[in-house]
Amino acid sequence: MAIGMRRLALGAAPAAVVAMAGINVIWGMAFPITKPALQDIPPFMFAFLRFTLVLIVLLPLAGRSWIELLRGPERWRILILGVCGFGAVQLTQVIALRLSPASDIALIATTTPLWITLLAWPMLRERPDVRGWLGFGAAIIGLGLIVWPQNGAQSLSGQDRLIGDAVYLVGSLLWALYNVIGKDVMARHNPLAPTAAACLVGAITLLPFAGWELWAGATIRVTPAGILALLYTAFLVTVVGYLALFWAYRRASAAQVAVTMYLQPVAGVVLAWLWLGEPLGTWFLIGAACVLLGVGLVTLRNP
Repeated sequence: MAIGMRRLALGAAPAAVVAMAGINVIWGMAFPITKPALQDIPPFMFAFLRFTLVLIVLLPLAGRSWIELLRGPERWRILILGVCGFGAVQLTQVIALRLSPASDIALIATTTPLWITLLAWPMLRERPDVRGWLGFGAAIIGLGLIVWPQNGAQSLSGQDRLIGDAVYLVGSLLWALYNVIGKDVMARHNPLAPTAAACLVGAITLLPFAGWELWAGATIRVTPAGILALLYTAFLVTVVGYLALFWAYRRASAAQVAVTMYLQPVAGVVLAWLWLGEPLGTWFLIGAACVLLGVGLVTLRNP
């Protein structure tokens, strides 16, 4: 019986890896799909509407467990997870997508493991080794090559791109903070309940920003691109993505799941090139290679 269960578990690991490979492609494609929609829906309102749709699904699935979390001793951690991981991260994402190419954002999203490694040093007492520091160096060089103005010209659009990339780099750091703080919470609870509770906190955090946009005169235009982006990011990226992530972590190692994330920038960059016509210059490609090399040095350790 034990041998049979072990074989079943081993057989489930490849399926989990394949599932997460598909999810990471979905996540990577979200950036170029969202960018055109922000011309029709104000960015803060877009983020708020996205998580409102997510809550319609997650809260009933979680039952009353999310209420108990917000009332119990974990409430302060849930508040931090919601404000950082859902509220602030989404604010930085939509701002960055208004200013920078979607291909930049898809690539910068892969720096999260670098930030997790750096945060784990003071918070989890896990100090980076020489290989880790080399990875950080390669990633920083790559990001510099991506945003460096071409032909020595720093145009207004170039300044916007630099600001947008910097904003999302902060967002990547906040998402890493969410992962480090949430690691302990998710280990003690069914991940669905903390995720639903944190999502609710995030939506409340986004509400005043969305209200400010409407008060300032921003308008919402109902277009196919806007509806597609909202439905895609709410249900495929967030609901299906998170549920698949939880399912995969129970059937494969963290390292196996992490490897699949390298499909995310590939999907995002390729779709941004095909659909949005974003150019992929030589410096971008060299910088992308440096970033992926750096992330690989940090995350793909030998056992």
